[in-house]
Amino acid sequence: MRETRKLTERSIKALKPRTKPYKAADGEGLYIEVTPAGGKLWRLKYRFGGKEKRLSFGPWPDIGVDAAREKATEARAILRDGTDPARATRRATGDTLRTLAEQWADRQSWAPSTAKRERFLLALWLPALGDIPAPALTPMDIRPVVLGIEADGHRENARRALAQIGRVLRYAVGLGKAERDVAADLGDVLAGVQPSKYATLTKPAEIAELMKAIFAYTGDPSTCYCLRILPLVFTRPGELRNATWAEFDLDGHEPLWRIPAARMKMRREHLVPLSTQAAGLLRELHTITGTNPPGLLFPGLVPGKPISDATLGQALRRLGYGPDRIVPHGFRAMASTALNEQGHAPDIIELQLAHRDSSVRAIYNRSTRLPERRALMQSWADYLDALRTGANVVTFRRLAGAI
Repeated sequence: MRETRKLTERSIKALKPRTKPYKAADGEGLYIEVTPAGGKLWRLKYRFGGKEKRLSFGPWPDIGVDAAREKATEARAILRDGTDPARATRRATGDTLRTLAEQWADRQSWAPSTAKRERFLLALWLPALGDIPAPALTPMDIRPVVLGIEADGHRENARRALAQIGRVLRYAVGLGKAERDVAADLGDVLAGVQPSKYATLTKPAEIAELMKAIFAYTGDPSTCYCLRILPLVFTRPGELRNATWAEFDLDGHEPLWRIPAARMKMRREHLVPLSTQAAGLLRELHTITGTNPPGLLFPGLVPGKPISDATLGQALRRLGYGPDRIVPHGFRAMASTALNEQGHAPDIIELQLAHRDSSVRAIYNRSTRLPERRALMQSWADYLDALRTGANVVTFRRLAGAI
């Protein structure tokens, strides 16, 4: 039987990635696995309980040849004592999940609201899993953590935490710090979550009463104006709350709000043509908050921070609109439903809502269709005014549908 040639630091360095993972043996079950991403991971193949198993020692060059052989010798000694060496050594090698998760998070370009949510999710699972080396993590480590989150009544957070663990592990795989995303094995372990629609109002009479109530509200100016402008711009509440005056062009005959990509869910710059009503409200607001040092449209009580989504929700509740009737995010659904019923072009509505279009057509269609969107936004603002003031809405809706 031909003796396996022992690996050296030089020979390992010379190993090049291929389209598929491959092995370079050192002998007695110890080998280097080279991943397509260029990672070089130490593995020990052995049998326990009649089954062939693998033990990970971490990536080369973090673990050198001599260290890997020493770990393999220790593992074989444990095996001879009748114990699975995986149990004894699995928590001893490689970068920990905490280290990799922090590196992964630091590399993301999150909007402030997204960063807050992602950091919250990290805090849910890192205390339990953070000290485990990525190469040693198994689905059975992850399972009780996410099931525990679910058992506490937070099903959606459990699913998001599991998805986040998977993203961190895929980052580790790309660096050669882990073999694969073991979180993917738990795809069906959590109960399904029924997607919930944001509460909204769609009947003209209901919208009329809501708009009357909003314009009668006399609370803090930031809250008042945010409530009045939100129905007119189709954006997510956070995109409006965090807006700065530098994003607005109110001087020309076609006022425009340019939301930077960093603050958009889809990470693309988004243009919001402003109706005469929206531009008028913004000019009024500028006399109140235009000199605010951080440049925020809607400064809150905390210096340098805007009002919160909870502030808008509380204002709606004070007006008699609880979360079962409408929430701040529900103004988007209100506009979409009403405008589709009026016969406006669905493509223009979706474009103004900044919804993702993954079709092949969308890849090649980079047009902003700004004139059509501007007409849509003015039509919607006029419609809301007509409802609020009691104008002839039937005639208005018929004209609006002709766009």
